[in-house]
Amino acid sequence: MNAVPSLDERLAQHEAWWRGRALLVSRRAHPGLGDLWLPLADGTVARKDMRLSPEMLDLDRLAGPQRSPGALRFVEDVIDNDAPYVRVPWVEAILGCPIHATIQGGSMRALKLIDTWDQWPTVDRSQGAAWRETLAALLERMVERASGNIAITQTLMRGPSDLAEAALGPELMSYSLYDHPQELAAFLDEATELFVEVLGDQLAGLPRIQGGMVNPFGIWAPGTVVRAQCDASAFLSPRQYAEWIWPHDAATCEAADYAVIHLHSGSLHVLDPILAAPKPQAVQVSIDPPPSSPPLVELLPAFRRILDAKALIVDGPMEESDLELLLENLPHAGLCVLVRQGTW
Repeated sequence: MNAVPSLDERLAQHEAWWRGRALLVSRRAHPGLGDLWLPLADGTVARKDMRLSPEMLDLDRLAGPQRSPGALRFVEDVIDNDAPYVRVPWVEAILGCPIHATIQGGSMRALKLIDTWDQWPTVDRSQGAAWRETLAALLERMVERASGNIAITQTLMRGPSDLAEAALGPELMSYSLYDHPQELAAFLDEATELFVEVLGDQLAGLPRIQGGMVNPFGIWAPGTVVRAQCDASAFLSPRQYAEWIWPHDAATCEAADYAVIHLHSGSLHVLDPILAAPKPQAVQVSIDPPPSSPPLVELLPAFRRILDAKALIVDGPMEESDLELLLENLPHAGLCVLVRQGTW
């Protein structure tokens, strides 16, 4: 019988993965999307769609139960982890976007702030500070209750392009590339600065594990970590992304020692500037089903290209046959496969 690896051995494997020298694999059940669980401060659970404000949240239930002290848990090769209630689009809320909860739809969305740039100076963004304080309070409770069993990580944070798409709407964002470039550039600067600040708030409140931190994919690094994101690149050309968005994504990646950027399998046309830069050190690709994305087998050349330059996380709903396809056709050094089993 093989001996169970020690924590030091497991963390050494993670550090080697960042350097492109190790393979990580984890399978985890995924329950699929259902109704949105939204515990409210009055002790109830939301039953109808609503406009959400921070004081309405029940932080005690969101933080989860107190865990008994114990060893850090792993799910195969990665660390078991949790993050502050990722259904809330926190950074959009802190930016000032109204937040709408859709109970049966199982989601929350940020509503846009303006229809024209003339409206920007008059936008009411007064709730932003309260949302920021609420995130900090929830993170603190979760850290206290984790008791070392699981790692608490940065919450889901959408990147500067996603913040622009949310606050401006895709139409105004797209037209502003041509009609209002100065206004859009200033907005992206502000959104990037806010992302870095909100990340810094969280990193300051997260305990170190052997001198390092765990990212939302359960991978430890010997320093601070960030998960960056650019979903809105889906409706931008490679040139538009490289000129307009990548400098801001690069700044979010530089906000920590170790960075992963989140992409979708249908949006890999933006890889050129990402792969040419020192950071992020890793690219995470969420697998979308066809027709939103090519089939997994057709993504293999792009995955090999990423692995030639950086570590790669392939993440999404997969069968064992999909895992075998990846392991048989991709280099193992620097590869991480997170198999989400269940209905999406």
